[in-house]
Amino acid sequence: MLKLTYAPCLFVVALLGFFAVSAGLPTGGPVSAEEAEDGDEEDEDDGGEFYEEETSFSGKQVSKAIDKGVAWLLKKQGRNGSWGGIKGNATYGGGQSSGRESMPAGPTSLALYALLKCKQPIKDPRVRKGFDFLWKNHKKPDTAYEVSALLLAICATADASKMSKTFKKKAVKPKLTGRYRGWANTLAKELADMRTARGWRYNRQGSPESAESGGPEDVSSTQLALLALFAAHRLGIKVKKKVWEDALSFSLEQQDEDGPEVTYQDPVDPNKKRTANSRGFAYFKGLENPDEGQATGGMTACGLGNLEMCRYILSDAGRKRDAWEKRPDAKVVQKGLYDGIAWLEKNWSPFNNPRKRSMNVYHVYWLYALERAMDLLSLRLVGSHRWYNEMGQELLNRQKSDGHWDTGSTHAPADTLDTCFALLFLKRATKGSIPFGSVTGGSEDPPSDNR
Repeated sequence: MLKLTYAPCLFVVALLGFFAVSAGLPTGGPVSAEEAEDGDEEDEDDGGEFYEEETSFSGKQVSKAIDKGVAWLLKKQGRNGSWGGIKGNATYGGGQSSGRESMPAGPTSLALYALLKCKQPIKDPRVRKGFDFLWKNHKKPDTAYEVSALLLAICATADASKMSKTFKKKAVKPKLTGRYRGWANTLAKELADMRTARGWRYNRQGSPESAESGGPEDVSSTQLALLALFAAHRLGIKVKKKVWEDALSFSLEQQDEDGPEVTYQDPVDPNKKRTANSRGFAYFKGLENPDEGQATGGMTACGLGNLEMCRYILSDAGRKRDAWEKRPDAKVVQKGLYDGIAWLEKNWSPFNNPRKRSMNVYHVYWLYALERAMDLLSLRLVGSHRWYNEMGQELLNRQKSDGHWDTGSTHAPADTLDTCFALLFLKRATKGSIPFGSVTGGSEDPPSDNR
């Protein structure tokens, strides 16, 4: 049975969980002041931050790829501080053939989020210019996609502030300062109000585009909103628990009801095998188009991330573990995680988004979605696959000479979006979100993880 692992000493450490995102803190145990100080230092070139064990590429290659990608992304910024708008299909309120742009705050927020996660200084004039553009023109965007992306970017300023030279000699908890604190509070409330009964769509619920593009919520939009609210939560900005309860219920319903039995390497103990049912997650189960109505790689990764974030919040970061385990859906969530990993093992691809055919394929988004799920779960393996090593090599192979990525599988601005997703994957932007491994082989086994 899949269990949460919360050793007694970690109950205190869990309090630091909300302040650990992107701070470089190790997962799995208490963090000393010395280790916290080390987390503020610049990355070493040995690549230890990025991957474990042997790879066909070096840490220096990863760092160089990130630096080139960041440089390209900064050059892509417009004179007004923005990175343009979305040119997508009806899901995003536009159409590539018509050239119509929508969601003008989306790409700019995503670019700023990627830059901050890649440790671009918050005082960089180009970063400030991007936030100034959003403050002046899109302080409270119209769509859930934009609000989520903007809230993520704003929350990332807390981590960027922590990494400044001012705090090099002491451990400091990230916090929002200046206009960012009130801005984040407003956006978190707005995002909670934008949801349907259980989740989110990319557009504001009730808009013509939302009605045209499928059901009242979807796994991908819900994932982005939860990531933003999760980042806000660690900074003390919280929404009602019902938001998390409803998102958990909705996400579970998007998982296949049954699937073939798969035996794969235990995600925690590499010396064991585990048997589970391969059950993936759909964008919105039952939609006619199989790219959205049936399980795919990107949505399975999103679904796993949703379950883990909701479980973490609803168990109060492990402080209410006993109460969580008494819930009637606790075992359902546990099985859902194992079965979702089994689906990823059975349908594994280090680059092509599994089971995606022609609609919104998003290969690089698949990699970033997988990173989020695995780093939330503190897992370095998907079955027998070292996901970062295999996927990282694919990204390094595909980076353009000027530093950007463009796979032709993403809506416009494809080069900007693919580059942001690639940078967030390579930098492992989600690592440290939960300060200890939460997947174990069962209560009879000692706590462990396989990072």
